[in-house]
Order: sequence, then structure tokens, then C-alpha cells
Amino acid sequence: MVSVKADHFSENIEPFVQKYCHRCHNDKETKGDLDFTRSQNDGDVVSQFRRWKNISVFISSGEMPPKDQLQPEIQESNAVLHSIENIMTEAARKHAGDPGIILSRRLSNTEYDLSVLDLTGVNIRPTRDFPPDPAGGEGFDNTGETLSMSPNLLNKYLGAAQEVASHMILRTDGIAFVPHQTISYNERKKYAESAIIEFYRQRQVDISAYVDAAWRYRDRRDNQRSVTIQDWAAERNLSGKYLSRVWDTLSESPQSTGFLRHIGALWEAVPKPKNDQDRPPQLSELTLGIEYGVRTLCPPLKPLIKSNAGNWPIQWLSKRTEIAAARDIYAAENLRDNALLNLGRIRKPEPGQSSPYSIYVRFDNDYSDRDGYVIVQGALISRGDKPPANEQQEKDHEVESLYSVLLQHAPMFADSLQFGKHPDGSELERDWFVVKSPRVLEIPVSVSMQQKFAGLNILLPCYLDIKNSADASVTIQHATDKLPRIRFTTKSQQLLFSQGAAAKELAASGAKFCDTFPNRFFYVDPNRGLAAGFHLVEGFFRDDQPLMQKVLTDPEIAQIDALWQELDFVTESTETLLRGFVWFERSERHVLHDRKFDFLRSEDPLLVTDAMLTKFERIYLEKLGTPAKPGSLEEQRRELEPEKPSERFDMVHGFFQSIRRGLEKQKSLLKQAEPRGLADVLVFAQRAFCRELSETQSIQLRSLYADLRNSGQSIEDSLRGLVVAVLMSPDFCYRFNDTPQGKKIYALDNMDLATRLSYFLWSTLPDPALLSIAKKRDLTRGNEMSVQTRRMIRDPRIEAFAREFFGQWLRFRDYLENDPINPLRFTDYTEEVRQAMWEEPVRFAVHLIQSDRPITELIDSDSTFVNGVLANHYAGGIQQSYRTVVDNFKEELRVTNTPLPDAQTLASQWFQVAGLHEAGRGGVFGMGVFLANNSSGERTSPVKRGFWTVHHLLGQHFPPPPADVPDLPEKESETKLTIRELLNEHVSDSQCALCHKHFDYLGLTMEGFDPIGRFRSLDLAGRPVDNLVTLPGGETAKGIPGLIRYITENRKQEFVQTMCRKFVGYALGRSVELSDQPLLDQMEKQLEQNNYRFSIMFDLMVNSSQFRKIRGRSFVEEKR
Repeated sequence: MVSVKADHFSENIEPFVQKYCHRCHNDKETKGDLDFTRSQNDGDVVSQFRRWKNISVFISSGEMPPKDQLQPEIQESNAVLHSIENIMTEAARKHAGDPGIILSRRLSNTEYDLSVLDLTGVNIRPTRDFPPDPAGGEGFDNTGETLSMSPNLLNKYLGAAQEVASHMILRTDGIAFVPHQTISYNERKKYAESAIIEFYRQRQVDISAYVDAAWRYRDRRDNQRSVTIQDWAAERNLSGKYLSRVWDTLSESPQSTGFLRHIGALWEAVPKPKNDQDRPPQLSELTLGIEYGVRTLCPPLKPLIKSNAGNWPIQWLSKRTEIAAARDIYAAENLRDNALLNLGRIRKPEPGQSSPYSIYVRFDNDYSDRDGYVIVQGALISRGDKPPANEQQEKDHEVESLYSVLLQHAPMFADSLQFGKHPDGSELERDWFVVKSPRVLEIPVSVSMQQKFAGLNILLPCYLDIKNSADASVTIQHATDKLPRIRFTTKSQQLLFSQGAAAKELAASGAKFCDTFPNRFFYVDPNRGLAAGFHLVEGFFRDDQPLMQKVLTDPEIAQIDALWQELDFVTESTETLLRGFVWFERSERHVLHDRKFDFLRSEDPLLVTDAMLTKFERIYLEKLGTPAKPGSLEEQRRELEPEKPSERFDMVHGFFQSIRRGLEKQKSLLKQAEPRGLADVLVFAQRAFCRELSETQSIQLRSLYADLRNSGQSIEDSLRGLVVAVLMSPDFCYRFNDTPQGKKIYALDNMDLATRLSYFLWSTLPDPALLSIAKKRDLTRGNEMSVQTRRMIRDPRIEAFAREFFGQWLRFRDYLENDPINPLRFTDYTEEVRQAMWEEPVRFAVHLIQSDRPITELIDSDSTFVNGVLANHYAGGIQQSYRTVVDNFKEELRVTNTPLPDAQTLASQWFQVAGLHEAGRGGVFGMGVFLANNSSGERTSPVKRGFWTVHHLLGQHFPPPPADVPDLPEKESETKLTIRELLNEHVSDSQCALCHKHFDYLGLTMEGFDPIGRFRSLDLAGRPVDNLVTLPGGETAKGIPGLIRYITENRKQEFVQTMCRKFVGYALGRSVELSDQPLLDQMEKQLEQNNYRFSIMFDLMVNSSQFRKIRGRSFVEEKR
């Protein structure tokens, strides 16, 4: 017989565990959840390698067997440890590079959301209501071991796909996705209207900015004389087109007549600028003069929207066109020969502090040098703001004649006004007086007047004396306590006879002025936006002709034209207006209540047909008493003519013609948009599937679209149906590879490899650059994988890796949803603080990765990233460091003439700050999110903080605690003992001490920080904090700096090994196997040789056999 050599297990391991371990770890008693009877041979050690690795650690450290049990000789322990290592090493070498089992799986919630974001450009987050993804593998949620699909989850996927599709809208140039749903009219209106409003907002015309620019251009330095007005405008982010117009008007104004002559005088009075910041008062006077001209010469502002259009709404639709067309037209109807001046209410005297004051009224000759006479007819004092209409109002308003008041309280001033007499010698009413301009009246208001008439208005009804000054022009203004210095203000009143010489002279200059300075450049209603229908009828009205003609460039005009066309298209504005009009006329008015109109229904699909419109229009015209000529030919060509010419006929016929044109344009645009939309969805599918569509896939999608259209769905709804189909396809929502036939290990297809790389680094779809490389099959050539990895790391989307990998490994990703802190106990713990704490490690990790810093900086870095909120929360040295960095940032902006952001924006920006060690922090240990996440609501938890350090960061494993372990008190402030003293009592039980001795001391070093991560010297009960601990070797460590020193000097290799294992598990989306050990060993070795730089891990990973290959469908793993 040939003897068979026993395996390592039978020879060395089994005798050892039988002698020293079986008593506590068998099928009857499984202390620490460990049963040695489950292992029978070397193969069991390989399949349970994680457990046996931990067993090796316990044996080598001398923790097992326990001190009170039979102890093995050192030779026995070494022999069993050597056998375990040999078994694992042999298995690892034999299967090195094996890609392992990569199960097909659905996208994780994060991957789905980010993929949808990439596909649509909109952060819809459709999985926000999904159940959390379970973790598997090395503790991550990107593994097929856990990401299965249940019937309930499938329904959620369908709902998510439908939600994404509801954000799709069909535009004239294809489909687009928007941040909100676009199903209802209001949602569609919001989408298209907001783009137009934003366009207008960005092109607000600030007259003062243009006046300032023109003035500085006038007085530019000699070395700037060659600069054109267009370049001058561009430097100031102004419209060159409009600045040219303003410049021409102002520079020519001194030689003009009428109002422009006054503007010219103001223009010439502005001195040269002393510097770039200089704004002399004369410049403000010029701007006020222009604003005054706009108010007095241009048409008065009237509403485009009539809240109740009554029984003649079409008339109002026509009226708004007239209003908009007159924005820059000189309005002669503004000229008035009378005005009511309200000089304001008489002050209430203060006890013991009252004193007389004066009201000044200034009369100036305006557009004419001729003498102007103003008759003040019946000046009075009244509680009302206008003269009384009857005796009752006279009584209620406590009306008094100013004449009688002045006789009593200021007789000398009353005499100076010569009440009842005209300068030409004629008699006037007793309480009338005449002012010849120019003149200033100083009306005294004595204390006695204040006491008697406090709170009453002084009203001066002023009339131009047309008999004696028909050709004159007078401007009146008033002020309290001081003489009005500036002639043109918002309080100025102009008196001018419309048929006089001054008015005729004003017309020419007024026309040029209004052409340059319209009353509005565009109009957006503050409440209704661009809506300008009428009562219960939706509609839009475009009012931007001055902006188009005077300000915008040709490309900008094309852009805004396209935006308005988009608004009309996506809202179907013409059809919406027509249906609303019919509904309104049928329900609110009496015109369509006639039985002749019973055929009309607002919801009737045939309402928009030519025949229906023509029938509707004919009967409507007949009802309004202005019928069209009969005749079938007119009906057929829809060119109706009136029986008698009528303005009303033209108005109504014009309305219906505009409806016809709008419907025809909508039909034409829809015909163009349909093939573009379908093409866009096919591109959407190709992007979602991460590869070109096969002919079969393309045919299936086109066929589905045809079926949806044939079933009666609209073009847009049918396209949405395709989007749902794409998102529900396994080609999108599942991760699986094109597995080759065969029993071997094969290279991944380039497209599959691109997808694997993208989801590893970005948790989302490959971008076009990566897909282009993969499509050419260049991804597997040379060092292209490394090149692409470096490129993708530089991309902002690497933030997903930082959040998903580090967030899940270090257990902070879901902090905002699972925050343990009681906010009622910590009032400073605001939502802004929580958000900033959560963002800090992500920004820190992105910096380390993109800067290729050592991975060890995670545990020992002296710098971090904070914004204003977090800096204030941390306070102390970090806050001071932040302020210094911000001050330096401001100085850099100042030196480079870069605008400084506002305080709120600046406070939200993140800056790198140093000095963590000096502040008692360092690496991730001092970050608020980890300190808070490992607290217990209203107290710190050294147990949680220590366990997090030794288990998650250093990879040490422990059995679960017994079920009957008592909890520590929830509130630190209500205990007589400190947390340290409570822990000492807790671990007095040797069974508890067995685990707690490994991590409690680590957590106690962090006691200098409260439950929300703030520095503290006293605990919540007011007792001094003790963060000095004794280390396993007998040395001491104080605070987080001491903890960092201990780990970097004694346990850095544990950290590196743990991170490598987690990194490989995350990259592969599975548990780490023994076959990965050579890769892990290589990674650890090269990290040590290359200063632990992050790039080493990424480069080794993406070029490893595990990452780039796949098992064949018939692969059979060789047994040992």
C-alpha cells in the first residue's frame, strides 16, 4: 500500500484544537460564535479563511486559550500557526488573480440616482423613497451578494422610471429633462417661462450704469482715445448697441432744444472723474433728470393684464398690443396744465422740543424761457390727500383754507402772496394766489400751526395761467426744511399747455429722448410672469420691443425668439388660449349663451379644426352685430370679409386669424420635433446601455413607439413610454458582463471594462471619452487603463468614490439619515452644522485622491477642509486658521481685481486649513462627523469611538457582545460617576474585559470632544475631562494627537492592510478571497515603497487580473 500523506489540518491543527479549544468552541457550546467541529480538513480552512485568520491572531497574541485554561507550549502554537499560514499561502498562490464569482446585480440606489443624473442632467434622485440597500462583501452595497430584485422593488423601479419620464419634455429641437415634472400645463409653463424670465433678468437695463459709462467714455484718458464705444461697453459687461445710442443722445443733447437741452446742461455740468470709483453728485443729478424725463415724456405705465375683461375680452387683447408698441413713443397726452401738489402732513410737535420749520416750493421755467404764471386755486389744509368732493368730505377732512390759516399764523407771508390779485391787475377768488416763475416759496409752519393742524396735509391745486403764459413751461417741486436743489426729481410736477409753443418745441426733443430712454425695455409681471391672458383664460404676451431694438445683439435676438417659440410650443399656447376663450365665453359671458353656439365645447378635439373655427367666427361676428359676407368660397379659404367695414370686425377677425396662424405653426413644429425626439430617445437608450444599440434593440424601441402612437397616445407621451422602457431594461438597471463560453478565465470586453471602471470610480455611467476609447478597443492596450483612471480621478465625479467608498467603510455616508444626536440637547447643532460635518470627510478624501497624497494622511493629517459654519463650530485654532485663509483669499481677489463674493457665498465656500494637531485634532479622528456618529445621543461614547477605530479603521474583529450586557446611562449629566469610571466598573467582569481592553482606551483619548465634536475641558456634568490613557505596552497617550502617534508608530500596518482589503472588495463588488492575497501583498508592498500614495492603489487595482478579467460560464474551480 502507498501511504497517503496527511494534510496540514489533520497533522497539526486538529490535535491542537482538540486539546486546547474544543471545550469552549464545539457544536454544543460556541463561545464567540466559534465551532471548531465545522472544520475537518485543509479545504475547510481555505473556505473559512477569514475565521482562521482571526483564530491565528488570537493564538499568536496569546489571548487564546484564556489564561485560566490549559496553555500550549510555544512550539505547539508556532506549529499550528505555520500550518494555517501554509494552507492559505498555497491556496492563494494556486488561484492568484482569479476574478472570482461576480454575480449579476441591480444598480444600487446611489448608482441608479447618479446614472439618471448623468443621463438627464437633472438630480431627480428617483430612489429617495427606496428601502436602503443591504451591505455585503466587504461591507459595501455594490455587491451581487445582496442586491437582488423583489416584486415589490420591481414596482418601485417602475415608479422611478415613470418619475424620470415625467421630467421629460418635448421641445422643438428634441427632448430635454428638467428639474421638475412637466405633465401639467403649469409645470410646462414654469419650465419654458423661467428660461425667458432668466434671459431678461440677465439683461436688465440699468440706465445709471449706461450714463456712468458714457460719462467716463467722454472723459477717457488720452491713451484710451482709440477705444471704441463697443469695446468700452464690453469691458463693463454692457450692451454696445445701447451704449452707442445713449452716447449719441447725451453727447448731442447740449445742442438740442426742449427737454434735451436741459439734459445737455446737466451732462456738461458733470466734472471729469477723479478715479474709477468717483461718482460726483452732478452725475446723480443727470440720472435723476433722465428718470424724470421717462416719467413725464414717455407713456404712463399701464397694466397689460386686465383682471376682469368684462364682456369684451378681445378688445383688451388688442389694447395691450397698443400699450406695448408705445414704450418708446413720446406721449403728448402726458402734458398737463394743472397739478395737485401735496406738500405733506404737518408735523406733530414734540413736547418741550417743538420749533417752527419751513416748506419750500420751487417754481422753475422748464422747456421755455418765457414767463410762466401759475394760479394756485384754493390752497387748503385737509386730512385728505385731495380736495373734498362735497360738504360732508369737507367736514370729515377738517378742511381749512390756507389763506385763512396763514392770515392767523403767518400774516406777513400771506401778504407776500397777494391773495385775490393777479400780477396783471385782475381780480381773483379771495383764496387764490399767483406765482410767477422762477420763484421759491418758503411756507412757514409755526409751532401754533403744528399744534392745531398736526397730521393734516397742505394741498396746492396749481394751474398754468393759459391766458398769460400759454407758451410757457413750469416745473414745480417741494421739500421740507431745505430748498430743493436738484430740479428734476420724482416729486417734480410739470405744467405745460398742450397747444402752446413750449409743447411744440418739446415734441421733437421728446421723441428723440423717448426713443433712447423708453418707459420699459421689457415687462415681466411680478405675480403672473409672462402670463397675459384675461379672466380665467391662460395666455402670454411678449412685451420686449425696446430691448430687442435697442439693446440685444443679433444672436441674442435669435436666442430670445427661440425661447418664446419654445414657450408657445411646450404650452400649446394657441390651443390653450382658444379653449380657455370658449370656456370663458360659454360660462362667464352672455355672448355664447345663444343656442347657435351649442355646438361649441372647450374640450372638443375638433375645436381646433379649420371648419369649426370658421363656423365659430362667422356666428360670433354675427352675434356682435358685424357679420361677414356670406359665401362658401370665403369659408373655404378662410378669408372672411365684413358686410360693412368695422373696427370691431377687424379686431375679432384678427383674433381668429392669429389663432389659425398659431395652430398651423404648432402643427408644423410638432411635425419637425417628432423625429428629433425619437432620435434623442434612441441616443438616450444607447447612453443608458453603455454601448451602441443593436439593430434588434433599435427595431424594438421604434416598434414600441409606433404601438404607443397607434393606441392614441400623444407624441410626447409615447416618447415618455420609451424612456420608461429604457430605464426598466436590464441593460440599464442591471450590472452584468458579457460572459464568454468556456471553462477558463477570459479578458473582459472593452465596453464591459469601461462600465466596470466608471462604476468603480464614479458610481455612474462611462462618459463619452471613456466609451470612445472602449469602442475602439484601445482600453486594454498599453497603459490606457491607467491613463483613463488618472483622467477620471481628476474629474469632479470622483466625489462619488470618496462618498461611497470612505462613507461606507468608515460608516458616515448615511449620517444625515441616521444621526444619533438629540438636537434639543444641543441647540448649536443646526442643520447647516450637520451638513458641513457630513461634507468634511468627503472633501478631504477627494483632496487626498486628486493630490495623490499618502493614504496615511487619513489618520495623521494636520489639515482638513472647513466652511464658515464648520469653522465656527470647531472654534479655537481652526476658526482662527480659517479666518487667516479667508483673509488671504480676499487679498488675492483684490490684487487680481476679481469681484469679492458676498458674505453668504463666501461663508459657504470650503478652504483647506492647517493646525489640527495643535487644536487637539488630526486626520479623521478629529472630524465632527465621526465624533458625533460614535456618540450616544446626549453623551460621548468611548466604547463606540474606540470600537470604530480598532474595528473599522484597523480591521480587528470581535464576537458580538452578550445579549444581557447592561447599557451605560444615556445622559452624562445625570450620572455621579464619569464615563471613564463607569467603563471601569463595566469591564470589571473578565468576560467583558476580554474585548473592551482592545478599544476602550482608544475611545477615551477622544474625550476632549463633546458629542457633537466640539472641544471641551469639562464633561456635560461639569467635571474635568480626562483623556490620558495607558497603552498596551505601558506607555501613555493623551488626546487625539497621542492616539495618532500610537497608531502610526505601532499599528500603521493594520490600517494599511484594512484599507487595501476594503479597497479591493469595493472595486470588485464582492468579498475578498484568498486568491486576492497576492494582489493585497503587492499593494501593501508598493504602497510602502512609494510613500503610501493613493495612485498606487488605483493603478494596481485597475490593471489587476481580478478587475480586467472574468470567469467563463463553465469555469470550475480546482480543488486542493
